[in-house]
Amino acid sequence: MMIKKYTGLIGLCLLLGACTETTGTLGIVETKEEIFTSSATFNVYTKTDSLNLKALPYNSKYGYIGAIRDPETKGLIEASFATQFVTQPSFSLPKSSVMKKEGEEFVCDSVELILFINEAYGDLNNPMKVDVYRMQPDQKKLRELQGISFREDSVADLSERIGGRVFTFYDHTYGDDELYSSSHDHAVRIPLDPAIGSRMIKQYYEHPEWFQNNNLFREHVFPGVYCKISNSEGTMINVSVSALDVCFSYMEHEKYTDGYVRFGGTPEVFQCTRVANPVSRKALCEVEDTTYLKNPDGVITAITLPVDEMMFGHERDSISMCALTLQAYIKDDMAFLPPSQLLLVPHCLRYRFFTEKWNEDERYFYITPYSASYNAYVFSNITRLITGLRILRAQGISTDEDWNRVDVIPVSTTSNSDTYTSISYDISPSSVRLVCGTEECPLQMQVVYSYFAK
Repeated sequence: MMIKKYTGLIGLCLLLGACTETTGTLGIVETKEEIFTSSATFNVYTKTDSLNLKALPYNSKYGYIGAIRDPETKGLIEASFATQFVTQPSFSLPKSSVMKKEGEEFVCDSVELILFINEAYGDLNNPMKVDVYRMQPDQKKLRELQGISFREDSVADLSERIGGRVFTFYDHTYGDDELYSSSHDHAVRIPLDPAIGSRMIKQYYEHPEWFQNNNLFREHVFPGVYCKISNSEGTMINVSVSALDVCFSYMEHEKYTDGYVRFGGTPEVFQCTRVANPVSRKALCEVEDTTYLKNPDGVITAITLPVDEMMFGHERDSISMCALTLQAYIKDDMAFLPPSQLLLVPHCLRYRFFTEKWNEDERYFYITPYSASYNAYVFSNITRLITGLRILRAQGISTDEDWNRVDVIPVSTTSNSDTYTSISYDISPSSVRLVCGTEECPLQMQVVYSYFAK
């Protein structure tokens, strides 16, 4: 999947604020004498809305675990994390004859779940207790899961706790020089029941084919883990990758040697985060003088674009630029940081965008980063998105009165050169208040037209 990546004209577009009569000069360089340009300013209206977390795909590249309190609403945000693991076609263990045994049973020295941390939120020295449960073995049921607000018992057997520990982001079993080094990999290491490993070793010698195929491995050997915080709050971590280490001993040169095998967990396999539905959504949506973006609550901003007004009298002209800025209010230092990237997407595609191939066509989305210098999000040229809205209406995909509405959704992305390789809903804790476009004080969007002289 190749998705084009846009660059912003930030300095230019920030001329367009709320409640201003100034249109600025946004001309286009004329390469031919017969091409002319003109510009016009249109009113734009915004409001706060919310996403249905049960319908929103959970294809985030990170998993989240923890419980933190929103400093603005005082609501508790809870996240739990589930992942499955992969095996390799070349997987192997030493010969069964040299493996350590107790009687007729194979012995596993230890099993450890490792959660590698990409980022943490809240108090980084706050102790948190994490419990680990075995995932449900029903793979078909897991594939049918939707949203980030699913039922826990649809993913895990909560009666079968297989491990857990109390942890802090800063693991003080390491020395300070290593712990605070920029090269240190922060991780949560959770001991699991060694019986899991003993069973896996036995299964390998009885059914080695189960370890050569990921589907067979998850169905017969180990379905995965579900991690949740219990009886604690104050910290949340996001997990970039996880690993399941199975440690054992085997005879080599007439003495026992330590060995281990590692199974990796990544978003490409199965990785999902469950977010408890916060209570603050309705109250935020009823605020009239500002709009919100708040994660992982699913509170977003909706924008109504004056598409028909823009085209009236310009049916034969080309739109060269269509620029819009969402200005943020200055935040309290105690609040969450603003989302790092925002997706502008047609309202009718806001859920389908993440699961279908709409994100391969640049006419149906626009992504822009947060500008700390201007405390704003600058959409420097959404011309193609305007075209996309008209196409969706003409094709009957968008048929309601909100056909010209776009939703502003926080996203995380991966990129390669000038293209996005993945776009997913960003459920990391974040919050920002935006200047609202109302009837009394609308936001303004400038449009530049190009046309040939008659």
